[in-house]
Parts: sequence; C-alpha cells; structure tokens
Amino acid sequence: MGDIIFEPEPGARGNGDELRVPKPALYMAAAVAVFTVGLAVAASQFGVGADRERPSAVLVERSLHFRDAADHGITVIDASTNTVAAELPPNGNGFLRGALRALTRSRRAAGAGDAVPFRLVRYTDGRLVLLDPVTQQHVTITSFGPTQIESFDRLLQTPPTTDVGTRAR
Repeated sequence: MGDIIFEPEPGARGNGDELRVPKPALYMAAAVAVFTVGLAVAASQFGVGADRERPSAVLVERSLHFRDAADHGITVIDASTNTVAAELPPNGNGFLRGALRALTRSRRAAGAGDAVPFRLVRYTDGRLVLLDPVTQQHVTITSFGPTQIESFDRLLQTPPTTDVGTRAR
C-alpha cells in the first residue's frame, strides 16, 4: 500500500495566508452600528423623526355598539339612542370585521367587556377614526382608501331606524 495524500479543498488557499480585514474598515463598521443604534434610541425616547397624528377638533362623532346578528351579519347600534344604525349583511364588510376583530381582541386581552361603545369620529382635518375608549387603541380609516372611508362614513351618517328594545329577536 502507498501513502495517503490529502488534497486541499477546491478554492482553499494552499499557501496558508489568512484573509485579513483592514482595521479602518472594522472601525467604520462599528461606528455605523453605534450611530444606527443611537438614532433608534433617540427616535424612541425623544420622538425624533416620529410621524404622529396631530390633534384636531372633532367634526362629528357617533358612539356605536357592534353585535353579531343571527344570520352572521353585524348589527350596528347607536349607543346614545339604543337604536339600530345599520344592519350589515354576512359575507361582506371584510375590512370593518377585521378592524373590529382587532379592537375586540385587545379588549379581551385587557379583561374588558363590550359595555363601553366604540367611537367613530370624523375630525376637522378629514381623518376618520374608529376609537376604543377602553384600550385607547384606534384604527385610522382614512389610511385605507376610499372604499373603506365610504363604508364607515355611512355608519357615521346613517339615521337610526328602530329601538333595539322593541325589535323582535
């Protein structure tokens, strides 16, 4: 038998030279990392670069309860008059359902029930916002386009129909 010969891996350097990164490049990379972390801390602590909604006056507001209907639709109840504001059919209003699901999930996580109504608010600057006074969370409807704005605007403008207490269940 003969001697076993080990060949170097393809692409391996046979001369034993190591690849070395120049120290100035390492210092620059460390400086960029420290600068980036510093900017992130400044933004979170001092609001630098934060995009916040500016407070403006309320133009119109409506307090609403949202109840599941027997046909899997949604019954919207005006909380101030206890009347039905709208009956939303099943298999529709996906965005409204999603927004309510998210806000309701937060309420459940906070251990709160559905006794306090949601607030649908149109501000003088044009924003339309669905607010949860219990968790202080909100969904800015105007961020999601004209179709969503229109569906929520209808809830804001719809006159109440019948008293919930006199409706047959």
